[in-house]
Amino acid sequence: MARSNKYRIWLVVILLAIFAIAIVSNILSNNNSKPQEESKIYCNTQSRDVDVCTEIYSPVCGWFDSSKIQCIKYPCAQTFSNSCFVCMDEKVEYYTEGECPA
Repeated sequence: MARSNKYRIWLVVILLAIFAIAIVSNILSNNNSKPQEESKIYCNTQSRDVDVCTEIYSPVCGWFDSSKIQCIKYPCAQTFSNSCFVCMDEKVEYYTEGECPA
């Protein structure tokens, strides 16, 4: 009877380890993936035609337009201090909230 409980405990430990590995793997793959379509924010003409931007630091990741710039590796992007500065760069196609992935 004691041996049966010992095997059950080991089975639970192994299943929990597999579950933890799956979660960590999912988190890592999401961090390295390209931005989701719904998280993309496109700059409009009005946001591109500004003369000055506020100096508030609220980082965004500006993704470059592949027809205007050729990138060698992922990500084809640059972190900007805020959405105003990212829209001033005509090479940027869209931006996402937060810093660019490493």
